Amino acid sequence: MDEQKPSIGRVVVYNHPGSADGLHGRKQSPGIIQKVNDDGTVEMVVFSVYGGIFFNHNVKRVEGEEFDSRWDFPVRV
Repeated sequence: MDEQKPSIGRVVVYNHPGSADGLHGRKQSPGIIQKVNDDGTVEMVVFSVYGGIFFNHNVKRVEGEEFDSRWDFPVRV
């Protein structure tokens, strides 16, 4: 199967890093890609499980162990 590529309208998973003070742990939220930038980063809308909507810019895809503040495709089940 071909590797998935980001495109406008794709549903992805955004990885929140959690707070520096440790009060809020890491979590994942759904997001939708709005634009794929020339450098491979994306512009996206992130839907918080707590009711907020966030517009994140120049977000990189998950690479190896680096997943905080990055996006990835959802796991297929």
